[in-house]
Amino acid sequence: MPQLNHDPLFVAAVVALLGVMIGVTKGGFNVLGALLTPLLSLVLPVSLAVGVLLPMLIAGDAFAVYSYWQEWDGKLVRRMLPTGVVGALAGTFLLAELSPNALRVVLAIFVLLIVAYKFISDRISQWRYQPQAWHAPAAGALAGLASGMFNNGGPAFNSYLLLQKYQPRPFIATTALFFALLNLLKVPGFLYTGVLNVPLLLSLWWVFLFIPLGIVAARWLVTRLNQQAFEWIVIGLLILASALLLWQSR
Repeated sequence: MPQLNHDPLFVAAVVALLGVMIGVTKGGFNVLGALLTPLLSLVLPVSLAVGVLLPMLIAGDAFAVYSYWQEWDGKLVRRMLPTGVVGALAGTFLLAELSPNALRVVLAIFVLLIVAYKFISDRISQWRYQPQAWHAPAAGALAGLASGMFNNGGPAFNSYLLLQKYQPRPFIATTALFFALLNLLKVPGFLYTGVLNVPLLLSLWWVFLFIPLGIVAARWLVTRLNQQAFEWIVIGLLILASALLLWQSR
């Protein structure tokens, strides 16, 4: 079991919150997923945070895949997944090799790039796009790299899907299937490099009970919450988390 720099009860409270957040994310509030790794990285080293989150995300993936069963574009997933796995292996290697402070800086920059993506994502679907055969594998590789390092390959993957003009449900279903498969394929690399700390994960087994609560909460919130206001709150929290990560890396 690794030594924690914060009070164990405080870490447990943050992890419980993350369990609920994963459920809310898989229940339809995808924007919240960008906060998961930065938030946990404030109380754990980045590599440990990424490793602990992976099995939780896999549990959430199961709910998402079930909810959108067979509504995905399997052909597109098959085109993007091989390079996604290669990118994830490269990301896992970097995650294991970079120093804790370097990872905090890289994660902080990555979070700011996610914020920038939020501002341009609505315009991406309006771009004039000429598809090329290499675009899908390239997008898969970028998504895999970001997923391997920080469990967040959504911006690269979603940008490519936005250019394809997918309808909402196939968009969500294809994303869910791609990352469900990619996250499962990341497990051996995480175990081999020690990113996935099994004793720490086993001590947090109870967090999986919070994921269904988050999914139920998402279903209740979806008709009651102002989506635009919620996204602005998440953007503000992402900027704050980035600033705190940079401060911790001093």
